[in-house]
Amino acid sequence: MAGFRGADVNWPGAERSGPLHVALALSGGAGETPWVHRLLERLGVTAGDADGAGPPEGDAEVVHLSGSQVHGLEELLPGQGVRCALAFGGTLSPGDGFAVVLFSRVPLPAEVTTLFRTVTAGMRLALLSAVRPSPAEEADAARALLESMESLVGQRVAHQQTVVAELRSATTELRPSQQELEQRERELREEAVIVELLQEVGSVLAAELDLDALVQRAVDAATRLAGGAFGAFFYNVLGETGESYLLYVISGVDRSAFDKFPMPRNTQVFEQTFRGLGVVRSEDITADPRYGHNAPHHGMPDGHLPVRSYLAVPVMSRGAVLGGFFFGHPERGMFTERHERLVTGVAAQTAVALQNAQSYRQEREAAAELQRHLLPALPHVDGIASTSRYLPAARDRGAGGDWVDLIPLPEGQVALVVGDVMGKGVRAAAVMGQIRTACRAYAQLGLAPADVLEQLSVLVDDIAPGSIATCVYAVLDPRRDQLRAAVAGHLPPARRDPAGRVTFLDETVGPPLGVGRRRYAEQEVSLPPGSRLLLYTDGLVERRGRPIDDGLRHLRELLAGPVGEIEADCDSWLDALAGGQHDDDIAMLYLHRPEDAAHQVVSVARDYAPVSSAVPEARDLVSKVMREWGLRHLVNDMMLIADEMVANAVRHARTPLRVELRRAGERVVLEVTDSSREEPRLIVSQPGEFGHRGIFLIDAVATRWGTRLIDGGKVVWAEVKTS
Repeated sequence: MAGFRGADVNWPGAERSGPLHVALALSGGAGETPWVHRLLERLGVTAGDADGAGPPEGDAEVVHLSGSQVHGLEELLPGQGVRCALAFGGTLSPGDGFAVVLFSRVPLPAEVTTLFRTVTAGMRLALLSAVRPSPAEEADAARALLESMESLVGQRVAHQQTVVAELRSATTELRPSQQELEQRERELREEAVIVELLQEVGSVLAAELDLDALVQRAVDAATRLAGGAFGAFFYNVLGETGESYLLYVISGVDRSAFDKFPMPRNTQVFEQTFRGLGVVRSEDITADPRYGHNAPHHGMPDGHLPVRSYLAVPVMSRGAVLGGFFFGHPERGMFTERHERLVTGVAAQTAVALQNAQSYRQEREAAAELQRHLLPALPHVDGIASTSRYLPAARDRGAGGDWVDLIPLPEGQVALVVGDVMGKGVRAAAVMGQIRTACRAYAQLGLAPADVLEQLSVLVDDIAPGSIATCVYAVLDPRRDQLRAAVAGHLPPARRDPAGRVTFLDETVGPPLGVGRRRYAEQEVSLPPGSRLLLYTDGLVERRGRPIDDGLRHLRELLAGPVGEIEADCDSWLDALAGGQHDDDIAMLYLHRPEDAAHQVVSVARDYAPVSSAVPEARDLVSKVMREWGLRHLVNDMMLIADEMVANAVRHARTPLRVELRRAGERVVLEVTDSSREEPRLIVSQPGEFGHRGIFLIDAVATRWGTRLIDGGKVVWAEVKTS
């Protein structure tokens, strides 16, 4: 039998880099050279040239062809880039043989040759069955295959054992001890803590605007990172006069341990930090050549905590020294280069945060100061206890447009005002100041609440087009226990009656100011002694995440609950409703009419015919009443005022007139009511004229005076202080 068969071998990963072709050749016939010999001759080599292997004799042999020996393969597989070949074969019977050739584009390792010996033995046994061998030949072939396989398995087992031994040896060498593992775990945990602390410090310092809280958080974090027994942060702040002074905070020990020591000076040790010259890190500061040169202590003062290891890091921004971190430890060599880097990072973050906090504090104080000047203290009004509050927004630096005012009016009345100009900054504050001034002027003219708001709306539209303002204007008449109020786009006042019932005056809310001329309605309610009244801006009840209705409901509950001294009430309500988290400015005006308010105002009134005798009768009434009230020192002044005012009424009105003398606290008011609409004015008399002089006398004697038009006439009034 003779023949030649070939097949491409394809398996994953082989493609064009692995074996590419397997050929099987069979030959037969007496006297023929075995196929292995003939195949080797065709490839251009002899059996002895193949890696030193002898000619294939007897059972399976393998020939490994590589290098120049594969040159002859090009005529079989031209252009395939064959790098080596394995030829193996053997005899089947006298004159018959076989050969198998594996062609490869890559060099084949020696292990492949050993493996293929077993394949050759198996191939020979399979081919023998085709030529009907004798039992002895078949047994020999089977034995050869078995031996080859046993040898191969033995080699593989030995190889695996060697590999396993090598791996175990390598693993033993690489495996850390339990102590090393525990040490590494501790180090990783410490690193995790440091990373978390740095993240926490960064977020906290970036968000903190309270200077006192900021410096304490910074030194606490830096002391932990440095591993110091204690740490201190000295920092500079500007006072109200613009002068810089030094403050400090302590971490790790109680502050009292340092209160008895003077502030550090620019000694050789501290100079580098306070002047921003660089970081100082010492293994033992007591052995440092810069230590101990300054009197009177020549080192640390008596009673100072022991310090050997020393680390100081300046806190700087744009070349300016804002402060410095100082850390101490009683043992030597505790601060490393790594500690220095960590604290330096915290110092950089602290510098930015410190400037933000100081800038925020200065701007907030300036805004509050501006607001205080725009909102002066409330005047005292007899029979009324009043207080006010103004708080800028918790996180805002600019001045706001909120304001409150209390304006005493003639006849013991008082105007109550609260308002809010939308927006922030100087513009809002300026508009607010103009509105407040105009409101006081309109109030002195005796305009009704609705008329005041109408005039203010026109004013806002004129001086600040596009601006919107809200306002409540109310007039309290204590004599009549009456309150008249008008509301322009504002939250309504809250009234508590003597029985503790709370109502909001929200029946006549009109549009905001600044939308041109608008008519506003008035609401009139009673406000007897024992009542309380609260006017406020929306910052008190409105907050991000809380509907304004919820805030109003809470305010109603507070006002309906137990009440006491008005200052304490204001503070507790602010804490309950705002709690330092208010998003907008808050302005409050709070009044209480004490139960005995009705007894604090006394008055006497008489009606007179418009004849000349009314003048001495009114003068006698005033003299008698003033003596009864124990105000003898004011008798002459009040009689002079009564003379001029009654004489003027008799001269111009010629109708019945009314004289009323009223005392309220430290004020005495004389009012004369007549039917004339002609108002007295300060007019300079020409030479030879005797008229117009009486009003100058009233102006000189009275604390203040004025005229108020009423239905059917006018009221001329004059007020004198009792002390």
